[in-house]
Amino acid sequence: GRFVRGATRGDGVVGEDVTHNLRTIAELPQQLADDAPPVVEIRGEVYLPLAAFAAFNEARAAAGLATFANPRNAAAGSLRQQDPAVTAERPLAIFCYAVGYRKGLELDSQWQTIAWLRQMGVPVNPLITREPTLAAAQVACEAWEARRSEIDYDIDGAVVKVDDVLLQRRLGT
Repeated sequence: GRFVRGATRGDGVVGEDVTHNLRTIAELPQQLADDAPPVVEIRGEVYLPLAAFAAFNEARAAAGLATFANPRNAAAGSLRQQDPAVTAERPLAIFCYAVGYRKGLELDSQWQTIAWLRQMGVPVNPLITREPTLAAAQVACEAWEARRSEIDYDIDGAVVKVDDVLLQRRLGT
């Protein structure tokens, strides 16, 4: 249940160790609840909220420093800094969304995974919904497309996941 290591996804097999920089994200717990399994891999995405990015860039410009082109590249570059003090100055945030390798934890659905992450105090996007049908999921995606300018982070689009973990495995990637 103790945060030990964080890595980028890299090439899908080997990632870059960014533990020291992830530790600078205040909302990411360093210790899970007492009933956490002995080993669990939690997957998420680090981002820069748009308002924080704008304020950060304004402060850099006022100090005569170069500004960043966009929040996504700034977040990725911040995680790859050699000096965690530099990363700590940047207003990074994180949403977690999945559990990978684990011992002593069974989760049968994506929705159960999200609930477990929340229970452990891990930051999860509060806008995640569970839709009962594919048609409902499509309507939800279309609604997000129409509302994307209302949220404080950039998105490429909505992510839809099959809720049943066994069915996810059967379907593959």
